[in-house]
Amino acid sequence: MAHSSKTLLAVLVAITFPAIAFAENVEVNIPGEGWRISFDSPPLSQKQEARRGSDYAFKASSDRFNISLFVEQPQGKGDTHKDCYRFYWPKASGNPMIAKDTVVTSDATKYFRVQYDIIAEIQSQPIRQRNVHYYVAHRGRWVDVHISIIEPTQEDGRIFVAFDTSLSYGP
Repeated sequence: MAHSSKTLLAVLVAITFPAIAFAENVEVNIPGEGWRISFDSPPLSQKQEARRGSDYAFKASSDRFNISLFVEQPQGKGDTHKDCYRFYWPKASGNPMIAKDTVVTSDATKYFRVQYDIIAEIQSQPIRQRNVHYYVAHRGRWVDVHISIIEPTQEDGRIFVAFDTSLSYGP
């Protein structure tokens, strides 16, 4: 029985990228700020933190799930989530691998959200990565929380929903 290249890719992805375990509540304390960012995500490993002056970065992963968050001094005018988005998104959206027809924005009370897919090739086969940025203005700081899942499945949709609803920041 012959297999299509898409079927072969699906098998390759299933072997290479196992199912993502779910979930744990994660709290990231922002050094020197007196507040934290919390969210539900798959159990994280390979956690890294960095500081440069008063700016802070956190990165971690879990199989196909990745997260990075940056807390920085505002780089533009304004103090709203949308102001933060207006500054950072033009830089991020210049990535030529972004499938422009997948970009969806939404303005929520606690963040400005941008979702999009990156399409790349591995061994001449297309591979998709779902990405979401949450732009936040909080206590005079701008925050970019970025999550992604390589080759997202329908089942992975619950990870995005859980992250959307659980993402919070404050004392």
